[in-house]
Amino acid sequence: CVPDDEDDETPYVDPRSKFTGSWNCVEMSSQFGQQTYNVTISLNPNNSTEILIANIYHFGYDEKAYAVTSNNSATIPLQPICNNTNNIKGSGMFSGNNQINWNYYVDDGADIDTCSAVYTRL
Repeated sequence: CVPDDEDDETPYVDPRSKFTGSWNCVEMSSQFGQQTYNVTISLNPNNSTEILIANIYHFGYDEKAYAVTSNNSATIPLQPICNNTNNIKGSGMFSGNNQINWNYYVDDGADIDTCSAVYTRL
């Protein structure tokens, strides 16, 4: 018998963890121009491929959109947000310099706001 060498085991790192944390958002909105605010991204405990983005579109920290992650990309499927008064959809790409570049739109039923945003890790 050869004893197991525990040093050879690499601890599991959730691939979504690169997206998590507190971020500074610089958002360019077709309706509101440039806005700067903070967001928080956490792991969705109910789905091993999803993250939760709190305060997206400056809706407040109680409002969270979910995104499905794969490698360095994140997809925000069409979903209601902000007490079901808006719909949001988009995508983002994590870059190695602790930034996420997002493109999404928000539809309030009357107007569609097209946004691009850069999140920089705080």
